[in-house]
Amino acid sequence: MLVDETLASSRRGPGLALTWRLFGDNLATMTATPPKNRHRLFADVPEATDAQVRQTARTFYRGVVSDAVTTALETFEWVVDARRRGKRVIATDADMLPGTFEEPVIPGLERVGREWTWLVRRDHPWRRQLWIMGRTIAAGDLARTAEVNGWSAAETARQYDLPVDAVLEAQRYAEIARDLILAEEAENRMAAQRLEPDRAPLR
Repeated sequence: MLVDETLASSRRGPGLALTWRLFGDNLATMTATPPKNRHRLFADVPEATDAQVRQTARTFYRGVVSDAVTTALETFEWVVDARRRGKRVIATDADMLPGTFEEPVIPGLERVGREWTWLVRRDHPWRRQLWIMGRTIAAGDLARTAEVNGWSAAETARQYDLPVDAVLEAQRYAEIARDLILAEEAENRMAAQRLEPDRAPLR
């Protein structure tokens, strides 16, 4: 496989280098210095690896193989550096993030994980699930209401004056985030019980 650094140098933007952010008490941003000299690199790799690299380049880097390879190496370098500093490199859900952590900002992956069109995050004291865009109803609540009433996606969309795609997306999200939604429903029931006024027994 030939990594054409000469061709890529004219297409690779100056801001493509890997950065990392430190979240917590000491907020910082660091940027890796892009290499000044460009070279051609020949690598003898299996056909499957060649296909994987080129597919990654087409998907995330406009077909520029050198961008895919360079970013992969910079990401690996960040992982090695973190391990040398005694850090653990793990993946976790957004609602389980610790107070202080480092996150690599990898060029080309800015939109990965943002697959929701009709769902958004919203500030709430304890609810972390996504909400229907422009509405005050959580995705899990919408999906549960449709399930309880036996509504189809089209009927749910009619009842809430929403696009059918928004309903289908909420239902898909509800399946993915089922544990979170169930936990929040339980918390919601407990909150309602705490707010329920004491009532004198009937005589």
